Amino acid sequence: MKNSLSKFISKVNKITVILLLVVSIVNLISPFFIIRYSRDISLIHYFEIHHTIRRLLSFVILIVSWKLYKRVSAAWSIVMIALSLRIFQFLLIHHEKIWNLLFLMEVLCYFLLLLSKNYYCRKMDRYSLKKGIGIFLIYVSFVFINAVLALFKVKGTVSFLDCIKETVDIIFNLNNLTPAIYLQNSIYHGFIFWLSWICILTGLIFVLTPYINTRAQIREEVDKARELVKKYGQNCSSYLVLEGDKSHFFGNSVEGVIAYGVVRDTIVVLGEPICAPEDFLTFLNEFKNYCEENAYNLLFLNTTSMFLGQYKKLGFGCVKCGEEPRFYLPEYSIAGGKASKIRLNINHATKAGIIIKEYNPHKERNLALEKEIMEVSQEWFTMKKSGELVFTMGSIGFDNPMERRYFYAVNQENKVEGFIVFVPFGGMNGYMADVTRHRTNTTRGVMEKIFYDAMMTFKEEGIEWGSLAEAPLARLEEEPEVTAKLLNTIYKKMNSVYGFKALYQTKLKYNPTYWEPNYYVYYPPVFTPAIAYAIIRIQNPLGIKDYVKSFFNNRTKENL
Repeated sequence: MKNSLSKFISKVNKITVILLLVVSIVNLISPFFIIRYSRDISLIHYFEIHHTIRRLLSFVILIVSWKLYKRVSAAWSIVMIALSLRIFQFLLIHHEKIWNLLFLMEVLCYFLLLLSKNYYCRKMDRYSLKKGIGIFLIYVSFVFINAVLALFKVKGTVSFLDCIKETVDIIFNLNNLTPAIYLQNSIYHGFIFWLSWICILTGLIFVLTPYINTRAQIREEVDKARELVKKYGQNCSSYLVLEGDKSHFFGNSVEGVIAYGVVRDTIVVLGEPICAPEDFLTFLNEFKNYCEENAYNLLFLNTTSMFLGQYKKLGFGCVKCGEEPRFYLPEYSIAGGKASKIRLNINHATKAGIIIKEYNPHKERNLALEKEIMEVSQEWFTMKKSGELVFTMGSIGFDNPMERRYFYAVNQENKVEGFIVFVPFGGMNGYMADVTRHRTNTTRGVMEKIFYDAMMTFKEEGIEWGSLAEAPLARLEEEPEVTAKLLNTIYKKMNSVYGFKALYQTKLKYNPTYWEPNYYVYYPPVFTPAIAYAIIRIQNPLGIKDYVKSFFNNRTKENL
């Protein structure tokens, strides 16, 4: 019964949005026909003056309609205000033409929206709302103060209430100005009118423009998520759900957690839902229903092949997006021809006096060492070609290390040359190299030696698996899907920005036991530009422009 009612309200919402679009478009274009075909100059002036407010309100509804379709509560409020103003103006001036078809359609839309108020449940982020409200307050102060000064200059004296009344009349054309009055005061009225509406529309843009929205984490939620990750987190990215840039969704019907961020109308999840394997389908369906009820698209980043069939059962689309090198530690070795390069590099670092150590901040904090490691990190960033990637990468996390493991390399002068931060996965039966950084002039073989020594330490402790994290867009050559072919083209053409090929070759030389395929999984099951934008934006706060800038900067350097 509840699902049937929800579907009915959804259909009513779509019909209402269509009606609003039709009415708004007619209101926007009809004056042009009158101006074009009428020869009565006074009628043309009157129509232009009198209907400007209706056209502006129609423009407002056109701007907001998509957000209304996506069930944004702020859009509902704005449309209701705009419709109220249009209905009020029509009744005030055209009360004798109440059976006008467009007017009746507006009234119908008004009551349909009023009856379905609870359907518009998506909240806008506080940052955008504060911006919008701030601009409105600036507008009110500036326009009304300016009106007081202008009227005082023209008439000598004027009461504050008369000033407000005349300003409101100008903004909303409630005084039904004649062409003569309009022409007499055109500069003053035009200034007040257009300044007011520019401020209103600018405020709307800020109110309705979302950004990557994550609410502050609650300590109890993080602790709960941490226990679930340790218990069920098979994906190598599972531990990153505890990073502060993610929000958490906990299961109601089963035990589980999902870590996500929001990009416009898309909820982006890192890895799979974290729960017992037998509860996966139930938990996934619960989260999918949550996204559908709130009109969000859904995207999973870096999922493995483990649950791919269950995603498809619920109608998700998927495309391979890279592969992750994994190491079975009981059998892992760097002997043989495949690992010859890494073996040579490790030998070179050893002969140069490089020593690998593990730092355990739980036992005793070493602030001097932490400071030096952070200096290495800052130096490493100077070598990057694009902005820092977030969401799919963790942090160093000295203030709250939890289960992180820190391995670092020092030279003969006891200076830190590089480090790797490992995070657990697979029910604490594996470790992934999450943060890997080194100095600009580091000794050859330092990073290889850190990784190998860490893997041998884990092996001695009985840990079975190691991982070097995903090689993005790698090994897609034989994938048949069009989307995969497009990603493979990006892998080849954008190498100068991110270094996809170099990253893959670096991971390959470690001689992994096998490569675990990674996928983008999305719903609705069509890979749209919105999905592509969400993938870029969630990982790089600077967005597409950062990649474009880096691409051209590197091209320029290559040509010099």
